Amino acid sequence: MQFLTVFVAVGVVVVVGVASATGSDVPITQRAQDDSNPLATYGYTVFSGQVPHYAVLYLSNDAVSYTTISAGSLITPNYILTCARSLYNSVIMSNATYGYAILGLDDGSDKQRSEQRVNFTDSGIQIHPQYAGSLNDIATIRLEHPVTFTKYVQPIRLPRMTDDRTYEGMEGISAAAVGAPIRYASNRILTNDECAEQHPSQTIGSQHICTTAYVGGSLCTRMLGSGLTVEDGKGPVLVGIATVIYMCELNYPTVFERVSYFRDWIAANSDYVFDL
Repeated sequence: MQFLTVFVAVGVVVVVGVASATGSDVPITQRAQDDSNPLATYGYTVFSGQVPHYAVLYLSNDAVSYTTISAGSLITPNYILTCARSLYNSVIMSNATYGYAILGLDDGSDKQRSEQRVNFTDSGIQIHPQYAGSLNDIATIRLEHPVTFTKYVQPIRLPRMTDDRTYEGMEGISAAAVGAPIRYASNRILTNDECAEQHPSQTIGSQHICTTAYVGGSLCTRMLGSGLTVEDGKGPVLVGIATVIYMCELNYPTVFERVSYFRDWIAANSDYVFDL
């Protein structure tokens, strides 16, 4: 199988197939919907202010002339949480050296008022020291200056230290966009045993959380690093970070890193303060 990497050159998005080390992950999914699969979907347009934590990341490296695009979630005014592989260029085997985040894409109704762009450099990138493929696939990015909180740009809450829920059977919301509007899908969260049974090649462990395409559809615009949220009595909470994505003609589960598994690492590599 192949994954798709998107290069941006002279204002044009070009999609190029590149052999994957894992054979399954898709960093950018700006691709045509597969009409032969009834579960393939572009999802729904978000309502204004629904996912103010969503960030699109434009990643560059001094060794190449193109830009890679992925996603992340704003967790404080200064930090974005994403996956490690979105920051790693497998072609040149090197991490991103600089880039910028676009926040406030929202529903696209008022881009001039809602969007914010903030730069970052390699000194602000922290990748888990034991990152290896689909293991410990998590990273934080420190922005060069804090974002301004508005209706369209807000941080997402993370699971409190004493939250030991597995979220199995709950509805998980995941969003995706390169430009406005942001679109989203709602998928049921699987047990890890169900996820392992349905995956042809992935090893699923306690650090993972998965969703099924058979309840909610296979979102064709999903991107690496995008967040998975659930609703509880206090509103949305970020429970996963997309790390293994299949193209939308395949209905395999989407794999996320489980945020609660990495609470200590996130606290040590950002300014997020977890509730007890």
